Amino acid sequence: MKIKFLPLIAVLFAATSIMTSCLDNDVEQITYTSETSITGFSLGTLNINRIGKDKNGLDSPYVDTLDCSNYPFTIDQINRIITNKDSLPVGTYIDKVITNITYDAGVLAYKPKGSDHDTIWTSTDSIDFTEPVEFKVYAYSGVEGKPYKVTINVHQQEPDTISWKKFDNNPFSDGNLSEQKAVYANEKVYVFGKNGDDTHIEYSNVANDNPSPWVPVTDNIPSNIDTYSATAWAGNIYFLARGTNDKQLYKLNVTTDKIEPVGTETFEMLIGGNDIKSELYVVKDGVSGIYKESPWTKDTDPFTQFKAGQPFFSNTTTTSYNSNITSTIALCNNPGTTANDTTALVFNRISSDNKWEERMQNLPLPNLENVTMIYYDGKLYAFGGGYKEIKPFSQFYCSTDNGLCWRPVTECMAFPAEVPDTENPNREYINFPDLYDTHQGNYSCAVTPKLENGTSRGNFIWIVWEDGSICRGRINRLGFTPKW
Repeated sequence: MKIKFLPLIAVLFAATSIMTSCLDNDVEQITYTSETSITGFSLGTLNINRIGKDKNGLDSPYVDTLDCSNYPFTIDQINRIITNKDSLPVGTYIDKVITNITYDAGVLAYKPKGSDHDTIWTSTDSIDFTEPVEFKVYAYSGVEGKPYKVTINVHQQEPDTISWKKFDNNPFSDGNLSEQKAVYANEKVYVFGKNGDDTHIEYSNVANDNPSPWVPVTDNIPSNIDTYSATAWAGNIYFLARGTNDKQLYKLNVTTDKIEPVGTETFEMLIGGNDIKSELYVVKDGVSGIYKESPWTKDTDPFTQFKAGQPFFSNTTTTSYNSNITSTIALCNNPGTTANDTTALVFNRISSDNKWEERMQNLPLPNLENVTMIYYDGKLYAFGGGYKEIKPFSQFYCSTDNGLCWRPVTECMAFPAEVPDTENPNREYINFPDLYDTHQGNYSCAVTPKLENGTSRGNFIWIVWEDGSICRGRINRLGFTPKW
């Protein structure tokens, strides 16, 4: 019914008041409220697009239903705005919406999409919310309330799916780099790598979530850098290089991009840094220890099984049972000497024990070629080249228990293996297995943390290829702008 009938309702209200006033004075007078607020708003059951499997096991789209009654709507009474800060899932239909609305006494009306006239609302109306809809309350006293603008938000991306973008026109200044190790520090991704017999360090500024052209670090750069040793620690990057002293420790100041030797200690390997305990884990003379400042400290129960010539990837977190104790996980490829060396090597260090142990994996991580480990979205992820029947960059492996179990990720968190679209030749496509092969397995990876400044920046995975081209990925929900 069109709201043009409301004036008639108002006349009836007025007539009622007049008739009551003409009766005996003992007749109780009725006073109508002038409140015109909407006090509650929720949705009913809506249709949603889903993807299932057909009888042949292939993806098949279908339409399902979704109970949306538990999605909360915020009512801003000052600005008269109603919206859901927690968006509905991707694929939800909002062109035919059943609503549940509570409001002050009177008549509730809304303006349908494409109409110039208000319509009286009923709980059975199917309303099109593909554009914001205005609602207003007409009080029985005749007061017309200010309109509320109602917007229903729907995710435009699958929240738990990772989206990728490739940056092709960003070559290294020093040509192709092999034996890479990437490290994130001070809003920059640094890559240590080799071009022939020469070692190089280059960085790209990713402060605005897009990579700048690569810039070589040239100040006092030593020769014969152990590119695999690059480790972020104490706000800077530490690495080893062969110079006058065997495997001298160096520090790259990420604020000035200047390099300086650190003390006179020499080491064979850097395993990882623990910023919580201010400890740098090193190997010297074949045994493990801690470097904080000269001299280094050999572990009381030293570990001797770290494999030389491998890049180590480590992560440190506090333990769930004691916030004063840290657990550090380190991972590398297993160069192996027997047919039984089929799993990657995982090591664990508990700060209260001050010793390393090789982790016995319940669900082992396959011994992927050029394996990389990252800490992302509160989990450990590993990936890399192929191994036996496993193709390069075919999937992520995830561990939620500090490297005890590694499960292949089968949904959402994935590497695309797209093929060119012959009908749309200009459409960008990304095929990670092809990229790995094209760049002879030379790549490195770094993760930018979430920036704690109320924006949606950060939380990106940066995969850098041999020529300096970059693939940037992020789980969609980690890029949503905070609304609460």
